[in-house]
Order: sequence, then C-alpha cells, then structure tokens
Amino acid sequence: MNIRLFLCCLLIGSTLFSCQKNDITYDQNKKGSVKLKFDHIVSGKTLQLKTGEYSNSFNERYKIDILKYYISDIKLINDQGKVFILPKKESFFLIDAEKPSSLFPMFEVPEGNYTHLQFILGIDEETSKSPAENRTGVLDIATSGMYWGWNSGYIFFKMEGISDAVPNDRKRFAYHIGLFGGYDKPTKNNIKTIDLDLGKAGSAQVKAGYSSDIHLLVDIGKALDGTNKMSIAKNPMVMVSGPNDLIADNYKDMFTHDHTHNQQKLPNE
Repeated sequence: MNIRLFLCCLLIGSTLFSCQKNDITYDQNKKGSVKLKFDHIVSGKTLQLKTGEYSNSFNERYKIDILKYYISDIKLINDQGKVFILPKKESFFLIDAEKPSSLFPMFEVPEGNYTHLQFILGIDEETSKSPAENRTGVLDIATSGMYWGWNSGYIFFKMEGISDAVPNDRKRFAYHIGLFGGYDKPTKNNIKTIDLDLGKAGSAQVKAGYSSDIHLLVDIGKALDGTNKMSIAKNPMVMVSGPNDLIADNYKDMFTHDHTHNQQKLPNE
C-alpha cells in the first residue's frame, strides 16, 4: 500500500471513529451511573495526611491530619439545558480524606450528555432544622464528627493539623467552618455553591450499564490561599467566631474539573 492510500484510509477510519463516538443516542427512561472522584492536592502536590508538609503565602509551614467536608444538593445539567436534581435523601456525602471509599460517591441519573455539575459544600437550612432522628447515615449527628453539639449545627468543612506558626505549645490549628444563616437569630451563611463546567475537559456521557467518572481536583491549599490570604499564626483556630466567612469564600474555589472517563464498565456487567 502506498503512503497516499494509507493516509487516505487512516483519515476515513478516524472520521468514522469520531462520528461513532459523538453520535450517541440517549434514552431518558434509562439510567446510568455517575461517579465523582475527589483528588486532594495542596498547591499542586498530592495531599498526604500527617506526613506531607505544605506552605502558605505567609511562608508558614503546615501539615494536615484531618480533612472532611460535606457535599450535597447535587445537580447535573445536560447539553439541552435540562437539570437533573439528585433526590434529596440520596444527595448527602461526607468526603473524608482518611477514608478512601468516601472519595468516590456514586449515584444514578437519566441517560444524557451532561455538561455542568453543581453541588453545595455544606448542609442546607431545611435539613439542618429537621428532626435529628430523620438525619441518618453521614448526617448522623452522633457519629459523623461533623456537628457542634454545643452550637446545634453542622460543620461543613473541617481541616486540622500542626504548624510551628501556631503560637502555643500544642502547635495545632483547627478550622471548623459551618453556619447556614441561623435558627432564631441570623448568623453568617457559609453554604457555598460549586458550579463546574464539564464541557471543557470532557462532558459526562451517561449510558445505562456504564459509569461516567468525573475526576475533580480539590486544592486544599486554597482554603488558606484563595482570594483571602489566611495566616495560621493570626488565626490558628476558627469556628463560629473569627473569619469563617473568609475561609468559606476561599474553599468554594478549591474544585476544578480535570477530566471525565466515560463508558466505564460497572462491576458484574
């Protein structure tokens, strides 16, 4: 085969392959799986609990030994603008860097080509005010380790560790960020909506019998080094007082969409 004929065949084959990949039909009456994959980094370095050492914009060195946060109210928007809202009872996940299984929440949605992912970092007001006996699983206030019993409220984001910058003998810092707006008296509202465009790095082409795996990079360093620069020495402990709203404004920008793996075979398929 001469080179011109080879290149011609290669071009035709590539065109056919491209058409086959893009010409996907979807049935809204069927459901496929979506898996979110949370990959924690700190300023480009893989997060290593307890051992990894990192630095903020104040040149304060620190290690992280606890990292947990809630995501909830998950929505996917397809290329036709149709919004799928995950049923509320299925839409709460506690991401815990110490528990690998928690880093891959999975759920089912109708087939479709989804170009946007939305969720909130936090727990909504309605859920926070609902009877405690209705809040089970990751929302269990007795077992999650993400609830202020003394303040009757969920901790949305918890990060703890050690740093020589902390001006005490224990050298521990702790950021427990919550507050949804208040029960009887108004408070700050640190619920943050995360809106990610999946189109740039690969939409989620959801088909029955397969999983679309949406890979998210989560830069934890931005909690300290986002729009608001946070000094560990000045703010070693932030909970219901202190600049919790500034840290919340930072952590809403931790998430970026890295890529999507479509048509991943499910177990036992």
